[in-house]
Amino acid sequence: MAKERFEQRLFRIFAEAGYSPVRILTVTPEEMVEIPGITVPNIRAVLCVQNKVLAEQNNVRKGELVAAFLKMGNKEGKKDGI
Repeated sequence: MAKERFEQRLFRIFAEAGYSPVRILTVTPEEMVEIPGITVPNIRAVLCVQNKVLAEQNNVRKGELVAAFLKMGNKEGKKDGI
């Protein structure tokens, strides 16, 4: 069996917990602790991604990015019947 890439594993863990991939940008650490199979390195990786995407240099686009990701997540959820 081929080794699963870190990003793929992270997406799989979130998917198994019922989260869409775009939800990774808005999930809180408190919510992540409740996800089965998530580890401290996984939580740190998610927080790192969140910080990079929502960094100070992206401050103008920050709200637009989050809104777009949530909109995409809502479309996926409706398509999946969630």
